[in-house]
Amino acid sequence: MAEIQESSVLFSLKQLMRLEDQRLREEREAAQRRALAEQEARRALERQALAEEEARLRAEEERRRREEAAAREEAARLEAIRAAAVEKARVEAEQRARIEALEKQQEHERSLAALAGDAQRRRLRRLVAAGSALGALVTAATLGLYLGKIRPDAERARAEHAATRAQHERRLAELEGDLAARERQIRDLSLAYQTVRSEAEKAELQRKLNEARRDRDVIQGRITRPPAQPPPKVEPCVCNEGDPMCGCLPR
Repeated sequence: MAEIQESSVLFSLKQLMRLEDQRLREEREAAQRRALAEQEARRALERQALAEEEARLRAEEERRRREEAAAREEAARLEAIRAAAVEKARVEAEQRARIEALEKQQEHERSLAALAGDAQRRRLRRLVAAGSALGALVTAATLGLYLGKIRPDAERARAEHAATRAQHERRLAELEGDLAARERQIRDLSLAYQTVRSEAEKAELQRKLNEARRDRDVIQGRITRPPAQPPPKVEPCVCNEGDPMCGCLPR
């Protein structure tokens, strides 16, 4: 009987020890799980902090790129404005110079025409002083030569030159408009090229840039100065030496 009781006590003690070992094991496992959970939570926080820092850096880099692109665009715009102003001033100066040269040439021609008229009138007075019907005929022929040939030819030459110059000025204005349009297209394509990331888009923009630059160079090659006014054509004067009926103007 005593042995049975002792065995029962030993069994109970072993049972208690197993339960205690199980409890300790569960506590250790729970502690390990809590440690792992805390470690995972810390890692999650670290990953979140790292992601937030990377997002902040990306946003900062994107802001910097936008500011640089805006600065480049503004610089390009100011440079285009400056270049357009310089080109406009150059064109206006050339136009003023051409107009002044044309006015001086026309004034010179009017002076020559006036001198020719004065010389012709002096010769006519000498012929009239000769007092002959032949002198009257010479007077009429001489006036007919001046009024019917010399002055109309000079006026026709001036009119033709003025028409040619006006046509050239219109063509020059059209070319300058085309050149300004190509400059704007090149500026816009250059700005677009700086912003795109796709290689295909960059290649397409580069192709368009090359075409626009070639068009600009062709237009610049077509911009030329207007032709200078040719001198009026004068028919050669042939007279016998000492001929009182000669209608040539004195040299």
